[in-house]
Amino acid sequence: MFSGRREPVRLFKDRYLVRHPRVLIREELPPLDFRFRIDRQMGDFYLVFPNTAKEIFFLQMLGKNIDVFLPSEGEGLLVRVKAIDTL
Repeated sequence: MFSGRREPVRLFKDRYLVRHPRVLIREELPPLDFRFRIDRQMGDFYLVFPNTAKEIFFLQMLGKNIDVFLPSEGEGLLVRVKAIDTL
């Protein structure tokens, strides 16, 4: 018989803790141009590599350059620890 209880879904099984990372921030330049600058974000982040549709959908719901950032080097995405740990 099946029960109504399900195991909680854990997103981003392969995640790595990064403290005070350097990130890319897009700056709009008038009239129709942009550039990227490198900033240091204070706090704890997870470096994640989305693998499933649920993970991608979750990332799309987060605020760009608020809770999710591009790392200045390498691949993946940086997500604030509090955004993932509250799940």
